[in-house]
Amino acid sequence: MSAYRGAKTTPRGPTSTVHRPPSAVHRRLSLTLALLLLSACRAERAEPPRRVLGGMVTLVPAAPAPRPEVDTAVFVVPADSLIPNDALGRAIRRGRAIAVATRDSLRMDRSSALRCVSCHLDVGTKRGALPWVGAYAKYPRLDARGGVLTVHERINVCLRRNLRTTAMRPDDPRMEALVAYIAFLSRGVRLGGSVEGQGDDTVTVAVGNATEGATVWRAKCAECHGASGQGTPKGGAVWGRKSFTIASEMANWQTFAGFLRGHMTDANRRNLLSEREVADVTSYVLRQGRAR
Repeated sequence: MSAYRGAKTTPRGPTSTVHRPPSAVHRRLSLTLALLLLSACRAERAEPPRRVLGGMVTLVPAAPAPRPEVDTAVFVVPADSLIPNDALGRAIRRGRAIAVATRDSLRMDRSSALRCVSCHLDVGTKRGALPWVGAYAKYPRLDARGGVLTVHERINVCLRRNLRTTAMRPDDPRMEALVAYIAFLSRGVRLGGSVEGQGDDTVTVAVGNATEGATVWRAKCAECHGASGQGTPKGGAVWGRKSFTIASEMANWQTFAGFLRGHMTDANRRNLLSEREVADVTSYVLRQGRAR
């Protein structure tokens, strides 16, 4: 009697079974089938692209691969003649009006004296003064935490930190108007690309003297921005309740210094202050109290 139970080992007969190990071909076929099934399962489980409320931006679960080349466009402000005579054109014009008359257009904290154009000079069209030209092409993008930041969310961050407004939904007509205007200013800029002249100036001096900055402030800045930084009809508030909050990008030393260096001018004279004076005034201003 055989020591093995189960299949018969008799070499003849209709009930005999002979066990052979799978060939290399069979193993490859099995492996291929398993990989196909696994890929199909993963495809079914993958999070599909979702559309942001408002229908203006589509998010994808993975970040696009970076391009090896540097994509920098020429700074060009589109002419008003390119604004279409339809609903989109009306939204573009309304977005520009909101940027100018922000306090009348949005539910703002009435103690704030700033507008969108307080930082985005010439309604977002001035080179080097935090322009919106090409800004739309940078969104959606990854934020510092690895999440996806849309242009709508970025606008809300700016409004909340600088003007202390309530957040707007992506399909709010005022939000759509602002996005339409920013998108119009980015006409012709490839998505993901940059535009020369975006951002602000840079300052090589890294440390300022706040005491010296107070002296420069009284001599060269107070006439337009007020002795206490409260702002006047000639210049916006730079500290106190009427100014940007402590969470604003403008409360960053490099950002404020760069902005001051290039765009706080007298009688259109650029770079009225030396780099040392810029550093001193920045240190003085950012030591003052402001809303959180």
